[in-house]
This record gives sequence, C-alpha cells and structure tokens, in this order.
Amino acid sequence: MNNEDEWEYSINLPHSPVAVGVVRGALRLMLRAHGLGELLVTAELLASELVTNAHVHAPGPSCLRVKRSGKWLRLSVWDTSSEPPRPARRPCGADREEGRGMEIVEELADRWGHYSLGAPGRSGKLVWCELGEG
Repeated sequence: MNNEDEWEYSINLPHSPVAVGVVRGALRLMLRAHGLGELLVTAELLASELVTNAHVHAPGPSCLRVKRSGKWLRLSVWDTSSEPPRPARRPCGADREEGRGMEIVEELADRWGHYSLGAPGRSGKLVWCELGEG
C-alpha cells in the first residue's frame, strides 16, 4: 500500500435537504480524482442515505467523512441525535418512498455500524459503512 491508497475528506453539513445533493457532487469529484469510479454509484447511494438519515432524525448539523484505507472506502456521518439507526422492517411494498434508507445501507455495504458519542456536553452518533474494492 502506498500513500495514495490512504486519504480522508470531511464535509460539515448544515441541517438542510440541500446537503444531500452537495454530498453527492463532492463524492463524485473525490472518487473520480482518486480513480475509484467503479465504487461511485454504490458509494453515492450509501452516502445519500446516511446524510438523509441524519437530516430526518437529527435536529442539527451533520458531518460526512470519506476515508480510504487500503482496499476499504469508509463513509461515516456524525449527527446530533443519540437515537441509533434501525433498518425498517415494515411489510410494505418495494415501491414505498420512505423508511428504507438503512435497509439500503444494510443491503449494499460490505459492513456497517454505528455508535453513540455520549460525552459530557456532547451528544450524537456516528453511522458508518464500508465498501471494499474488487
């Protein structure tokens, strides 16, 4: 592994629905610049779902971090809610338009998880997922 295999970007996001489009555009630039176009479609969808989840379930800003380490691309989103994400297990049809975000993450990511950031004077959570190259 050389130094070009490891990099990291962070984007602070306001509590705004526009943030999802900003993230998608920025992620396209990042992945193309680093020669990871093959991950683009899946990474864009995963980042969109993580940022949308933060916007819908947290009252404040969020932050997207995109990190490449070896063969892994990690997308993580911090938000101000301490409620853990849960894939919806509703018996609705595939055409439903909301409540499927974490199901999509669970299905498309190679790995995913979350943890609470319950420090004094600081709250929130970090939700992450990873895609492997190859």
